[in-house]
This record gives sequence, structure tokens and C-alpha cells, in this order.
Amino acid sequence: MALVAFSPMSNGFLSGKYNPSTTFEGAQDFRDGMPQYTEEGYEKDRAVLDLIGEIADERGATMAQVSLAWMLCKKPWIVSIPGSRKPERLRENLGAADIELAADEVESIDTALDGMDLAVFGGHAAA
Repeated sequence: MALVAFSPMSNGFLSGKYNPSTTFEGAQDFRDGMPQYTEEGYEKDRAVLDLIGEIADERGATMAQVSLAWMLCKKPWIVSIPGSRKPERLRENLGAADIELAADEVESIDTALDGMDLAVFGGHAAA
């Protein structure tokens, strides 16, 4: 039995590539209107982005790679399915397999997430 982690980068949020100023492709891009991309949601969740960004900088990796590496190290039966529309994102995602996070890095991410009420997991904003 496996657990499939759908959207392990929270619809791109944990990649650090998007913010409230990002213009998504409208109705066909379901991220438009998600709470993590509102000003309030983004500021509320900024601490986890800062932490992942620091670890990524220290390791010469991208935030997306650190996010995926964190998911991959949790349990051997967890399978991540990060979405990708572009070949360069696929190559970037594959690079996460080469990152072995130290126990203190995993613990710091776990602790940060445990103490946060992330807007990222709240679904779509009310219409």
C-alpha cells in the first residue's frame, strides 16, 4: 500500500516561484483564487517559504527540490506526484532525488509546519 501525495508543492506555492502578483491563466489555471496566492494567505505562509528558501540556498538547490526532498524522506511508502507542464520543471523535480536532507533540516521543516495554520491547505477562496 502506498500514500500518493497529491500536489506536494501545494500547487507551486512551495516552489517559491509564485506570489500574489502572479497572473495565472484565468479559469483554466485552478491556482487563480487559491488562498495561498492572496496577499493575506501569502503573508500568513511566508515563514515556511523563508525556511525552505534558506535550506535551498545553503544546499545550492531550488525550493521545489527541497520541498520534494522533504516529502521523499518522510516514509518509503509515500509517492509524490508533482505536476509539470515544462521539461525544465521535470528535470528540476528529478534533482530532488539527489538531495538528502539532514535530520535537523527535516525537523526544522516539520516544526515550522506543525506550528502554522497554512492557508495553502484551505482550498479555494469562497466565490
